[in-house]
Amino acid sequence: MNDKMYGAVTGGLVFLFGMIVGAGAGLLLAPASGAGTRRRLRAMAEDLGEEIGDIATDACLKVDQVIERGRQMVA
Repeated sequence: MNDKMYGAVTGGLVFLFGMIVGAGAGLLLAPASGAGTRRRLRAMAEDLGEEIGDIATDACLKVDQVIERGRQMVA
């Protein structure tokens, strides 16, 4: 993986982590019942799992594309 791609992936993960921390803090500090907050946190965690899966899939596809380009350049 080249430095540019690595930087983009790292930046995206840092941004995603910041969003998670901010949203979690907002939920915990907002006036709501415990059950309601837990329900919202659970839904947010499920959404996050899907997002991480999508990001991982995209990253794998991009790595495959880079590998294929490298093979074409060598051939």
